[in-house]
Parts: sequence; C-alpha cells; structure tokens
Amino acid sequence: MKKTCYRLMPVLLLAAVFTAALLLKRYTYYQAEFFNLFLNTPDYLQEVLGGPHPYRTLVREFTLQFFRLPGAGPAIVALLVTLGFLLARLLYRLVARRRLSCGASAVLAALALAGFVTAALLPESRQRERWAKVERASLKHQWDKVIAAATPKACEKDRTLIPYAMLAHSQRGTLPQALIEYPVSGPQDLDMEGELTRHGYFFSSLLYEDMGCTNEAIHHTFQTACTTPHGASFGTLRQLIKLNIAAGNKPMARKYCDILATSPVNAGTARAARRIIDAMPAESYLDHSASDTAAIVSHNAFHNLRLMATHGYFNDAAVDRTRCLLLLQRDLNNFAGSFPPDQDLSALPLVYQQAFCLVADPRIQERLSPAIKAEADQFMAFYNRVRMKDEVLGLPRSYWAYYFLGY
Repeated sequence: MKKTCYRLMPVLLLAAVFTAALLLKRYTYYQAEFFNLFLNTPDYLQEVLGGPHPYRTLVREFTLQFFRLPGAGPAIVALLVTLGFLLARLLYRLVARRRLSCGASAVLAALALAGFVTAALLPESRQRERWAKVERASLKHQWDKVIAAATPKACEKDRTLIPYAMLAHSQRGTLPQALIEYPVSGPQDLDMEGELTRHGYFFSSLLYEDMGCTNEAIHHTFQTACTTPHGASFGTLRQLIKLNIAAGNKPMARKYCDILATSPVNAGTARAARRIIDAMPAESYLDHSASDTAAIVSHNAFHNLRLMATHGYFNDAAVDRTRCLLLLQRDLNNFAGSFPPDQDLSALPLVYQQAFCLVADPRIQERLSPAIKAEADQFMAFYNRVRMKDEVLGLPRSYWAYYFLGY
C-alpha cells in the first residue's frame, strides 16, 4: 500500500498541476510562444550563444516553441514541477539514506501544487493572463470572447483593456452604445495611438488589419517584432506572412516563410503558406509605399482615420470610430455634419441621439423624438441643480454625463 502511494503521488501531482495550469495560465503560455523565437540556423545560434546566459536562453526558447500546441504549455510546466518534486525526493533519499514516507511525500506534493497555484493567482499573474486572453482572442477575431473578458466591470479595474473592448464592439457594430457602457474618459481610451510599447504596436496592428488597412497592419506588426529580443518572433512572423499574402506581396511573404520554415514546430505552417503564395497571381501586389502608407503613420487617431478615408480605406466600422472620436473630443458640429441632412435621428444609437440633443441647431432639435428631449431636459435640470460630479455618480452613464462631467 505504501509503495503504491509512493509511486502514485507523482502522477497525481502531474495531473493536478496540468489542470491548474490549463485553467489559470493557458493564454499566458500561448502568448509566450507568440513572442518567442527559436530557429535552427547558425545566425540564431551565434546570437544566443554570444548573449547573456546562453544555455539557459537556448533551453527556454527551444521549449517555448512547443507552447503553440494545444495543451502543450500546461503539460510541459506540469512535467517540470513533477520533475522538481521527484528530484527533491531523490535528494532526501541520498542524504537521509532512506525513502521519504508516503505522508511526507503527500505533503511535499501538496506544497508544490500550492506554490504553483499561489503564484498563478497573484494579481500580476491574473492581469497577465487576462491580457493574454484578450490579445489572443483579438488575434483570432473572436470578438465575443474579447467582450466577455473585457467587460465594463473588468475595464474599471484595468483600464488598459478598454481599447480592446472598443475594437471588439467596433467589429460587432456596437461601438456607439459601448461608449456609455464602459468607463471611457476620453479619446485615448478608444485606441493606443502613441503607446510606443509592445502592447501598443500589437494593438495597432490588429486595429488596422480589421479596418482593411493592410500596409499599416504590416508596419505595426514589424514594430511589434522589433520589441522582441531577437527582432522577430513566431507570432509576428506568422502575422507578417498572412498580411503580406493579403497585400499580394509574394516576395516578402516568401521571405518570412523561409525564416519560419527553420523552426521545427512552425515548419508545417510555413509549407502551407508557401502553397498559398505559389497559387497567387504573378502580378498581385499594389505598391502603396509612395502614397498612402507614409501619410497615415501618426500618433493622432483622428488624423489617421481622415487620411484612411482620403486613400479609400474606409468602412462602416471606421465611420463609427470617427464619429465616436468626435464625440469624445466634444466636437458636436463636425459630428452632426457627418450625417446626411435628412437623417432619421430616432433610428440612431442612443448615444448619438443624446449627442444631437446638445447641438444648437433648431432644425435638428425639431427632428428629435419627444422622449429623448424629455430625458435631456431632466438631466440638465438635475445638473444645473447640483453641478457636482460626486452627487451625480449614481446616474446611469450617458453622453450628457460624459460631456458635462467627464464620466
């Protein structure tokens, strides 16, 4: 019985740590692979061996490439924790000259599991996992998952999730209403323009890809790659291949395929991409480098949207995004001017109707519904009476509250 318990303990620990890692760290492991790189090339080996801690880096980056496979990250971590447990038992046996008892072995396994779970439940780890989940869901255009993770309540605790929530609602066509459901405090919450970090570049690449501006998506993906230790990563290489195929740029797509093909785990992805590239028309690339690409690059979101419209990169999501930026800038005249003169105001999203209530144009006021005008009058009467933000925090979110009180 004791011998069975002694042998069963590592198996139980392996299963328990795997389950905990799968539930608590799965997306963190996926994103670790996305920003990792391991290539079977002399240049890569020379770079790693010439850097600090070469052998530790080599082992870590070789291992992380397998985290792309479903369940591989939790399985490898569980195996490492179990190996540490077995090593501790072996050291005890060598030092004490006797085997660790079944009870003590169970205590040691419980401590190992508790240590892993405690580390995974730390606020920093939970935030990293939430970020990784949102990033991965956005990368795969799983907008319902993004909205489920970046809820208004979650965004109140971590405001850095707001741009992803706004992007997801933009793709779902619900961005206007999201402005008053989320704790948006200004134009900076709509995107990450000017955020010169890995997160900022990564978000911008997704934003421009989803708005159909492929060249800008390529530019920001390359910027994302530059923030990684090797100037490239598995994830950015896969993105650059996909985006260059979408742009019809066969030479660049093939170049990144050649690099990715030297990765043992990603070689199959590179071969599949090559088949797509080979099937593309010979002349399918439209070079934008001399016209729109250089002009669109700026850290002003509204300026970029205007230039995208000038160069033909505009769709319904971009129109809503432009109008919402105007609302966040409290630019009601240009907001009203973005609609046709005969627009049916009652058919617009609620936040747009609330904004039109503040436009000082009798012709617009005549077209507003009596219900929305009554709500506006009620809010203004209350606002004129208290004039203090602390006293109106209990009111439902509205564009009027944002316009006058900033929330």
